Amino acid sequence: MNIQYVPGDPKPQDTKSLSETFAAVEKGDVSYRNRAGKVIDITTVQPGADTAYELKVVLLNQAMLDLGMGKYQWRLFVLTGFGWFVDNFWLQAVTLISPLVKREFVVKRIAFLTVGKYAGLVVGSTLWPISADFIGRKLAFNSTLILSSVAGLVGGGMPNFAALTTICAFIGLATGGNQPVDSAIFLEFIPATHSYLLTMQSAFWSIGQSVAVLVGWPLVANFSCPATTKTGECFYEDNMGWRYCFWTFGGLTLVMSLLRFMFRMHETPKYLLGKRQDAKVVKVIEQIAAYNGKTTWLTLEHFQELDAQLEASGHSIAQETADQAIMRRKLEVLKPAKLKGLFSTPKMAYSTTLMILLWCMIGMAYPLYNSFIPIYLENKGLKSGSSSIDRTYRDYAIQAVCGIPASIIGGFTIDMRYMGRKGTGTIACICTGVFLFLYTRATSQSAVLGFSCAVSFFQNLVYGLLYSYTPELFPAPIRGTGNGLVALFNRLSGLMAPIIAAYVGVDTDSPIWISAALFIVAGFVFMLLPYETRGRAAS
Repeated sequence: MNIQYVPGDPKPQDTKSLSETFAAVEKGDVSYRNRAGKVIDITTVQPGADTAYELKVVLLNQAMLDLGMGKYQWRLFVLTGFGWFVDNFWLQAVTLISPLVKREFVVKRIAFLTVGKYAGLVVGSTLWPISADFIGRKLAFNSTLILSSVAGLVGGGMPNFAALTTICAFIGLATGGNQPVDSAIFLEFIPATHSYLLTMQSAFWSIGQSVAVLVGWPLVANFSCPATTKTGECFYEDNMGWRYCFWTFGGLTLVMSLLRFMFRMHETPKYLLGKRQDAKVVKVIEQIAAYNGKTTWLTLEHFQELDAQLEASGHSIAQETADQAIMRRKLEVLKPAKLKGLFSTPKMAYSTTLMILLWCMIGMAYPLYNSFIPIYLENKGLKSGSSSIDRTYRDYAIQAVCGIPASIIGGFTIDMRYMGRKGTGTIACICTGVFLFLYTRATSQSAVLGFSCAVSFFQNLVYGLLYSYTPELFPAPIRGTGNGLVALFNRLSGLMAPIIAAYVGVDTDSPIWISAALFIVAGFVFMLLPYETRGRAAS
């Protein structure tokens, strides 16, 4: 049995009995055909969590599809994009200054600067998304940028390596939850016809890297100790470039945080639906519709009718007072129910396990190469006899810009027939690994630049896809927890990467070989994932 709706149709409970609708929901056979003829599944991706939620999310998805993409969602596209931007922006900031900090503070194992950043990321990427399932998405949305801005402004004045590493940990803590929280926020506000925009939004991540390098390049090139400076001869007043970078980056982040505060972001309707705050769901949809100059057919009576039919069929609907609801939400923090929800069925447990494995491999592979790009480029230049700060950061800037088109192209390929999310992820991971292997064999400057540009393109496609595909797999009530869990493993494995590099040595190609192998294995893991979310609405 398939129930299909088109724009202007009567609503589900007006035309179908509860038993028919729920049977179709269980089979995943409730779909929506938009005016362009595209059919979209509007049931939950992984059913089995909550009967009332699964039925109501069908209504909510249909209402959002009828409402369409308006100026509220487009402005949110940019503002949540700031989270992607800042995450890579500050990651590159730490990478950018590493050679200069190493010379000034005479650091034997500069990789520990990245260890500090990733230690903060481990905590931030876990706490922010998981907290979003309990206290809402808005707090993290409004807090992360201002905290990273303050940390950056303070970091520029640090007098020694230990203090700077501590500040980098605070930056990681602040920025760690940006991508998983912001991707969940954007996904829960847009109609399913535009879910491809979440992959395209990762262009902000590539832009963040490019802006960091382009802004930092003239500062470090003109206000830093030369690459040929002997150990112990690089002093504070001769090496202000990395400090200027931190102060400039902190100021830019402050501007973005102020723009977020100026925009009135509502709590996401699917978060409210998961909390059984149906009246607030309707109010938010009405406010978004009004902001976009439209109206919505969704009313509180639609949800109340479903509740009544559920009760009539023998399903109990929890009734709570405001005080009881507040107490329940406080106690929920201490319960493992949301974590158990990620493994509630065999197929869901299989999917969650593979995603954790995938995030672990990518989490280690990415920083093994990217956290030390300036050092790798500088070493390659020394071997070819053409090393200079200016050339190193010029090549770094070029390869950073090459990652931007990946997000746009990925936005199209993920919705292509026979490709989808899984096919795109498989090809992107394997290509990244191949070009990393080729990079280690390059001997000329043109080959080094060419292979590094190819690596930048495909690895940015991998990360953009992961951050858009992952939240699509989890229902909204446990989406933050799911995102937080995979982010925890991602950052833990990422934390191991600079430790490996510190002892293996970034003056060799060994870290890059490890990174390449991990990317290729990750490509095969993509093939094994059980869910393809192309043509489905987020639950």
